[in-house]
Amino acid sequence: MPRLPDTLKARSMLLLSAVFVLSHLLSLWLFEQHRNERVLLAEAADLAQRISGIVDLAYGFPAAERGKILAAAQTGFLAAYDDLQSTVDDACLKNTFANDVASNIDKAFSLHPDYDIRVCLRGADPALRGEWRDDIDMLVNIRFPDGETAAFRARLPEAGSLLHEPIALYLLLVMALSLLLAWLLIRRLIRPLEQFGEAASRLGRNLDAPPLVEQGPKELVQASKALNTMQAHVQRLLKSQAEMVAAISHDLKSALTRLQLRTELLSNDREREGLERVVVDMRTMVAAIIDFVRGNASGEQPRRTQLDNLVESLCDDLAEEGLPVSYVSRGTGTGTVECRPVALRRALQNLIDNALRYGGRAVVSLSRDDLFFYLDVEDEGPGIPEAMLGEVLRPFVRVDASRSERSGGLGLGLAIAQGIVQGHGGSLTLFNRHGGGLRAQIRLPASEGVARP
Repeated sequence: MPRLPDTLKARSMLLLSAVFVLSHLLSLWLFEQHRNERVLLAEAADLAQRISGIVDLAYGFPAAERGKILAAAQTGFLAAYDDLQSTVDDACLKNTFANDVASNIDKAFSLHPDYDIRVCLRGADPALRGEWRDDIDMLVNIRFPDGETAAFRARLPEAGSLLHEPIALYLLLVMALSLLLAWLLIRRLIRPLEQFGEAASRLGRNLDAPPLVEQGPKELVQASKALNTMQAHVQRLLKSQAEMVAAISHDLKSALTRLQLRTELLSNDREREGLERVVVDMRTMVAAIIDFVRGNASGEQPRRTQLDNLVESLCDDLAEEGLPVSYVSRGTGTGTVECRPVALRRALQNLIDNALRYGGRAVVSLSRDDLFFYLDVEDEGPGIPEAMLGEVLRPFVRVDASRSERSGGLGLGLAIAQGIVQGHGGSLTLFNRHGGGLRAQIRLPASEGVARP
């Protein structure tokens, strides 16, 4: 079964075109069904008037002269005879159309009610139609009041199909122009909806993006107002969340400072060292939580960034610090992308730190296709159980026992990275490598107009 187009614009155009074409074809078919009879009736009425004029002229002359008049009145499609022509009843058409033709003949001779007129339409027997095989024969026998007779035989040409006439080209031209006009109107109608979708997608990547212009049809204006209201609510929620965490962190830092001072006053070395470790752990936890909240509420504005330069510069900086980090160019990763470079660099560094902590070294690579950039960070560690690959991306989830016996912090590094990547409209996925180790893949949508390699 053929698949329908995946856009509303294309589906609307397809539906409108189908309805338009089918309606015209149906109208043309219905017209074709009755057109032939209408043309034949018009031809019969015209011939009846012509025969009536000839008869009136011939009857005004003596009977001996009528034959010459009838002979002079003959044309390529009308034959005249002095004597009546015999008809075979079975060969005469007996239907509504034949009755309508006879009625037209009677109307033409309404001024001569004393004429005895017999009409016979012959179209069923090809032997009776002679050279007029493609038309219908009309035989009219007339008996004058003085006993003289005359007969006329005419052919009624059947109407040809409209498809063989210039009007068919006209219909095709009208259809093409109508579909073009419909396409322009649909584009104009769908454009506000496309802008709404683009604004919603942009909002997912940048919460501080300008509000959507509230214009277009009434329903779309209502949807735009709802989207702008939702954006304002989310902004207020994140702002209040950041302010709350900042206030809590300030109070906790003050309390930890006082606790640190009291710890230094202890005379018992063992108790002092134990409390100092507790204070350090609490400072680490507070810093990690603040870091997590800031990562999900970044005020950095997006800008066009050369992605391969950003990745390579980060890897070079870490390598200069003596860390086992290397960058591998796939040759297809060049291009610009609209992103928050500081936040994206931070997400990448979290993945590299995670690879160094659990795998000893990190290999970073960048590639792309027509739709996405793929940023991979691979390590040589023990990997993660398959059932936990999705769970470790959640905040405060740790699987240290499966990866290393060393501490892995609070389990916020991957969650921070995922929040930043999702804020760019992308995704973060973890895979266990076949040869051992873990591969963390960032997938970012390629912006329109990305420079090709």
